[in-house]
Amino acid sequence: MKKIVCSIILLTAVSVFAEKQLVERSVEVRSTDKNSLSARAEMNTAATEKVSVEIIKDIIGEAKFNRNRAIVMGKIVKNSAKYIPFSKPGELQALPEGGFKMTSLLKISIDDLQSLLLENGLFYESDGTPLVIPAIRWVDRVNGQSHTWWTEKSGDNKAFLKKQGRVLETNLKSAFAKQHFYILRPQEFKFYQTLPSDFKSENLSKEDWQTLAQKFSSQIIIEGDVVFTKSTERSDAFNINLKMTAVQVVNGRVIAEVSRNFETDGGAFEPAVDKKLKEALEVASTDLATQVLDAYQKGAIGANLYRLTLKGRLPLMQQEAFKEVLKNKVREVKNIRERLISSDQIVFEVDSALG
Repeated sequence: MKKIVCSIILLTAVSVFAEKQLVERSVEVRSTDKNSLSARAEMNTAATEKVSVEIIKDIIGEAKFNRNRAIVMGKIVKNSAKYIPFSKPGELQALPEGGFKMTSLLKISIDDLQSLLLENGLFYESDGTPLVIPAIRWVDRVNGQSHTWWTEKSGDNKAFLKKQGRVLETNLKSAFAKQHFYILRPQEFKFYQTLPSDFKSENLSKEDWQTLAQKFSSQIIIEGDVVFTKSTERSDAFNINLKMTAVQVVNGRVIAEVSRNFETDGGAFEPAVDKKLKEALEVASTDLATQVLDAYQKGAIGANLYRLTLKGRLPLMQQEAFKEVLKNKVREVKNIRERLISSDQIVFEVDSALG
């Protein structure tokens, strides 16, 4: 985590809206239409589009706007009522050459506009939704076996572990698809067949995984382990310890994590474990997908994490004002939250695309 320290001498009058930050924009528009009614309607639309495009460019940058112009105009600006709660058209003024001009006042909810951009995948640093690849180790300490898709070999005696690996991939695919993410299925589609021999090791390094993830165009890796052991409470039952962590490939930052422990019902190993995993994997996959979506919507994916320290004391309203100003004036700041508050300083965590 990178650190920034700021000494605050004075924070002058900044108004904070109780619910949402509204930005006022005044814009002049013109129409060559000589009919006042149709000219007014045309200029109302033009004012909305002009203000929307200006602010969207401020948020996502002009280059990204140009690459995604069709989406912005068709899915964002077309739904401007969702982020422009107030507009006041001015008086029509006739132009000497014919037609009219008009100055309109609009108020834009930055929070609502950013939410709409997020829904359409435009607030993330790269275009499109991240691709996710699972890298789960299966460890059966009851029968002394282990399995990973990148070390898989045909014809071995690990059918049960392979089956559970495919079940987990199916659950992850379903859970992440509901959040509009795409999960690769390396075991189902035998990715191991395309791997160089150097990568067919159970204990790959972080750098190895970054290389593999890039090979498969993945921005996120789901690392983890599913471990089976005998129950310490019952002689006929088994424990399942499951842990999955979603990690950004670019910087190794953890963005989501689930950890669960389950005990099976009594019975033979494979039927008892199989039954418990059917419910356990679905719950864990849904939890992880929800957390990744939350990180995505807050702009954390693809961003660096910084620690920002303000020296001095600030009243609560000014703390909120500072956060809003930073988030809305610096488009590369995706999210800011309090980490530590003491008598002489406030420490924030900031997700930012800035290097």
